[in-house]
Amino acid sequence: MKLSKFNMFFNISPNFTVIYNALHDSLVLVDKETERSLREGNLANIPSDSKEFKNLLRTGVLVEDNVDEDSLLQKKRLELSLSHKYMGLWLSLTNKCNLACKYCYQSTRALMEGEDLSPERWHKVYSYIIRKVKEGLKVITMTLYGGEPLLNPSMALRIIKDLDLLAQEFDVVSGVGLITNGTVYNDDVGEIFERVFQVQITIDGPREVHNERRPFKSGEGSFDVIFNNLVKIIDRHKTRVSLRVNVDEHNVDYVEDFINMLAELRLRDRIAGIDLSPVQPDQAVRYVPFKTSKNYYEYYINISRKIVDLLEYAVEKGFKIGRVITWWPCMCKLKQSYAVDEKLNLYYCPGFMYSPVGYIGYISQDDVVLVSAAKERIVTNIPSCAYNCKLGPVCYGGCVYLESLGIPVCPYILYGEEYLERLVRAYVLSRYREVIARAGDSGGRQGY
Repeated sequence: MKLSKFNMFFNISPNFTVIYNALHDSLVLVDKETERSLREGNLANIPSDSKEFKNLLRTGVLVEDNVDEDSLLQKKRLELSLSHKYMGLWLSLTNKCNLACKYCYQSTRALMEGEDLSPERWHKVYSYIIRKVKEGLKVITMTLYGGEPLLNPSMALRIIKDLDLLAQEFDVVSGVGLITNGTVYNDDVGEIFERVFQVQITIDGPREVHNERRPFKSGEGSFDVIFNNLVKIIDRHKTRVSLRVNVDEHNVDYVEDFINMLAELRLRDRIAGIDLSPVQPDQAVRYVPFKTSKNYYEYYINISRKIVDLLEYAVEKGFKIGRVITWWPCMCKLKQSYAVDEKLNLYYCPGFMYSPVGYIGYISQDDVVLVSAAKERIVTNIPSCAYNCKLGPVCYGGCVYLESLGIPVCPYILYGEEYLERLVRAYVLSRYREVIARAGDSGGRQGY
């Protein structure tokens, strides 16, 4: 028996440590005595017939001596990436938007605004999905976004209903998520919020800060409209609602105040989580997201580490935070997953939307037409660093989109070991607070 090469140890309290195994995406809570035995290789101190030992084996923290973890990593990655059973699509319902955000994600939108996803184009997408279902597709996830997707509400509802019918008729699993700016909530969209499984709404800080960054096109502030809609959605619907804050050096000092405001309004247990994301270097033609950093590379490292500070603060205030480690490969690295614009052009992922660099093909009738072999190369490539890094099974070489911008994608470079440990610890505390508390009462040693 041996210790897995993909284990990471995180101190949670004076008495307990969490071990995260990246190859199996598992967490185990152990006491300090067990941690010491594992680190020193004294496995004989842990009886092989004990529940604790079985937990360590089940979660992959311990493996048999003859297990080749590199081969297992390669096998799991390719099984996921090349699987014909899973499809993930990010589908733009429109490139129209009613806001004038300073750092607009699609910085060229002003040059092409006015296009909606039509019923005829959706029929092509739906026909493609049906064909894949008949070929063995078992799970389809769809994320609706734009522009502002709720400016095309009839199409959003049609897609949701079509996928529900598909799931019933063919016995497949389907789920639809929604990314919205939160400005549109009325009788026309109520059913949409009732039927999607998760919603993301963006608010960039307290009222004055948000209004300066994300105004309506008229110049009027959008904070009050969005916040009031957020509360209504939470009150009236069971769907999971998470809050996203786009962070750069212009608003980072105000995010803590925003978290305090949310806590004072007792929203801790009413929102699914808080996600903080750096404003990307190419998110606007005339907007620079930094004030003190010398360049985008330095800015991205600095802002990412400040975000760790803020996420820790959010957890201290009782909030959950978004998943910081994702075992499932990103859509760039999944054979049947694409970002699709309203004209049915295909891109590696939403970050590349409308960019010639990320354009890889289009949907025609009931099929996908790829114009290059680049997608296939990304899907099958496993960089050598993945085999030599404890986070290799969840990173696989990092974000393709950020790498194309010259941004550091290795977590150890982006965060450094200290901030990376703090980031994962914050996530564990936010998501497993009750489990850790129960373990403390019972003596620890739980796996999940």
